Amino acid sequence: MDAWFDPIMSFTGSPWAYPIVFLTALLDAMLPILPSESALIACGVFATVTGFSPNLFLLILAGALGAFLGDNITYAIGRRAEPFANRHMLKGERGRRARDRAERWLTERGGVMIVVGRYIPGGRTAVSLVAGMVGYPPARFRAFTAFAGLTWAIYGVLLGFWGGTAFKDSPIKGVGAGLATAALITVLVEVVRRILAARNRRRRRGAERGESPDGRSHEEIEPRAG
Repeated sequence: MDAWFDPIMSFTGSPWAYPIVFLTALLDAMLPILPSESALIACGVFATVTGFSPNLFLLILAGALGAFLGDNITYAIGRRAEPFANRHMLKGERGRRARDRAERWLTERGGVMIVVGRYIPGGRTAVSLVAGMVGYPPARFRAFTAFAGLTWAIYGVLLGFWGGTAFKDSPIKGVGAGLATAALITVLVEVVRRILAARNRRRRRGAERGESPDGRSHEEIEPRAG
């Protein structure tokens, strides 16, 4: 191991690792530029390499709690910003349509959007803000963000554990492998999300035109009389 890497190893093995993971996860929900996922992965790698110090379970707990609180603070900001948004951002016919669309999406698949959004940088912030602005039920929001935060923290720490196990003699490679894997998974999630969103838009347009899901009109499906 390179000598310059030793101070980083010492830091991640100290009790400061937990508050750093907690704070980055909390603040990242409001400021997506913060590397909360990277902090989880790095600490998971170093914990694996150094004999599980810091403790993986406590890392998961710190990350999940920070993510949960951050998402719910962002939701509260959205609730407080609702009057301003209605006056300045959602006014007029276009604004009302945007609000109606957001409410419909959250009503139909709010849980999926909240959980999947947690894994997309920036997505977690946008979903939480919009949910607050349109008055998504707070109890349901808390339940979904608790589940999303816990699974996200487990995911990040396990990526670190994998990287640390695969590159036990070179932690920096383990961190790089964990981050690269996380980036690939994020891209795949976003690609699948876009494909499903495009499919749903086509179905809605087809329903508005009176077509069946396979693109045929109702007249083509119904048997002709006589």
